[in-house]
Amino acid sequence: MSNVYNSFANVVKITSELSTLQQSARDLFQAPEAYGLSSFAWTPHEKSAEHEWVCIWAAIGATVFAEGEKKNKPIGRLLLCMDLFRQTAPAVVRTALPHSTESFLTCVFIAGNNVTDKTYDPASLQFTTDGWPVVADLFVAHEGGRLIQYLEPGEQDNADWTKRAWLFAVPLSAMPDRDHFRKELVDPFWSTMKNKSPGTIFSESSAACRFPLARSSVG
Repeated sequence: MSNVYNSFANVVKITSELSTLQQSARDLFQAPEAYGLSSFAWTPHEKSAEHEWVCIWAAIGATVFAEGEKKNKPIGRLLLCMDLFRQTAPAVVRTALPHSTESFLTCVFIAGNNVTDKTYDPASLQFTTDGWPVVADLFVAHEGGRLIQYLEPGEQDNADWTKRAWLFAVPLSAMPDRDHFRKELVDPFWSTMKNKSPGTIFSESSAACRFPLARSSVG
């Protein structure tokens, strides 16, 4: 039974550490010149009706602004999703991805000047037990599969990155401290927002998860 005790001790420790992320995320993300970032707040999707006593998937969000001479203009929503455990079985049989048994943080950007917690479906940001997106057929892969863009039918995948919906995921084990958090999560986020050249958004040593989606793009 000691294994049960130790397992729950780890759950409590991790949940406690992640609960402080709301307060520190804005400082960690350090918006560069020409951008602004609001404080982070918990989304109303952080609790599962079936598992209110343990955190399986939760998210915090902040508004991203483009700085202007007179006032800042909201351009989208940054979400940090804590994907600690997955229970959703895949609808399509696929090979399980290497990160399928990892807990990770998903960094999400949803473009728009009025994005709220009611304008997106949280299921579109989640993954199945084999590590693939729940709605994999609505994503296009970029940057060798590390950066994936959400596309509604008929949408294009070549717009400015500040006008798209996209995400990438990094295993928690790859971010043991603040420096690794900035390297693995913050730097790629702002590099994408700045529309860095393809192939330069992630470092060669990036720990970001790769998604070998059928549809892909080099942009």
